[in-house]
Amino acid sequence: MRIGTLQMFRQGLSSILDQQTQLAKSQLQLASGKRINSPSDDPTGAAQLLELSESAKLTGQYQKNIEHARTRLELQDTALASVDNALQRARELTVQALNDTNGPDDRKAIAAEVRQLMDETLGLANRKDANGDYLFAGFNAQTAPFSQNGAGTFSYSGDQGQRQVAVGPARQVADGDSGLDVFMKVPAVGGGYEDVFSTLYNLATDLEADAPTSASLNQIDNAMNHLLGFRATAGARLNALDSQKSINAAYLEQLETIRATVEDVDYAEAASRLNQQSVGLQAAQQAFVRVQNLSLFNYL
Repeated sequence: MRIGTLQMFRQGLSSILDQQTQLAKSQLQLASGKRINSPSDDPTGAAQLLELSESAKLTGQYQKNIEHARTRLELQDTALASVDNALQRARELTVQALNDTNGPDDRKAIAAEVRQLMDETLGLANRKDANGDYLFAGFNAQTAPFSQNGAGTFSYSGDQGQRQVAVGPARQVADGDSGLDVFMKVPAVGGGYEDVFSTLYNLATDLEADAPTSASLNQIDNAMNHLLGFRATAGARLNALDSQKSINAAYLEQLETIRATVEDVDYAEAASRLNQQSVGLQAAQQAFVRVQNLSLFNYL
């Protein structure tokens, strides 16, 4: 089999170019710190990296959702704690007003404070979050949920919707409660329901008429116990969010470990390979030069 001079030239040149390509690849790996700099470096590994990246982005979104839900639940709990304080003060005033040592003027003064507490409670029930959404409006987050006509009638303009926030691949947590359930459906002493605002309004009206009753005291106790249940539920959700946040964080660490195994370069191995490739390239170049000089014409 004859090998012509042109063929030897091409083979030698091809070998040099291949060596240069491999050397450049090793240099890029060392410079970038990545074993895979393009899909052609490792198609299977590149596909795995893409899946890992998508999983990390999704889990990162879950973490953001957790923070959003936590913020709303903490705002709700703070609002309900303030309402509970207002009801506790109203209860103290009711006990004071039921004392026979108080006259009509004293009870009117107490009624004035109760009305202030009622307005405070109404304001707390219409509280917004950082995005300007009402906490207790359900899905009608842009509409103030509670209003009054000034004559003792209180209305709810929200709905019973409860936003479920995805915090994990198969886990959702409600980021709040409907104002209808929280404030309007308090079990009444005589049966049925009575909203928190009417309880305070009726108490103030009775005090102004110098006719307070122990039923008002019992209804305030009902309202406080009712709100306590929602605060406990919010606390349980906050604990669930903390637990899921830890699970997500551990998963992100696992994804990062896998990513590093697939993508990051082994510096010791890459440096050794670069050195071998450099030697190989030099040898190929020297051999190419020598082969070029092997021609019969040199001896004629």
